[in-house]
Amino acid sequence: MVGKTPVSGGSPSKPGKGLLIGSICCALVFLANIVIGKIAIVQGATEAPGLGDVGEFLVLFVAVVLFIGACLARERAAAADSNPSNQQ
Repeated sequence: MVGKTPVSGGSPSKPGKGLLIGSICCALVFLANIVIGKIAIVQGATEAPGLGDVGEFLVLFVAVVLFIGACLARERAAAADSNPSNQQ
């Protein structure tokens, strides 16, 4: 079964958990960049520090791709659990 490897506690892990954690980390990096830029502007900086437009786009793009991957992994596991006769 895909994604059902036991972890240290002996219980099966949820599929897509690593992808979801990666997505959350990317979203937190984006939010931290926004906060850092806002603080710099409020304190009078002429140029905001941070990732820039392309960097922000790439971080959000990776977050969305990882989130979609996590959703698809969970859907695939749910479909495999509900229909065990189609497993190879």
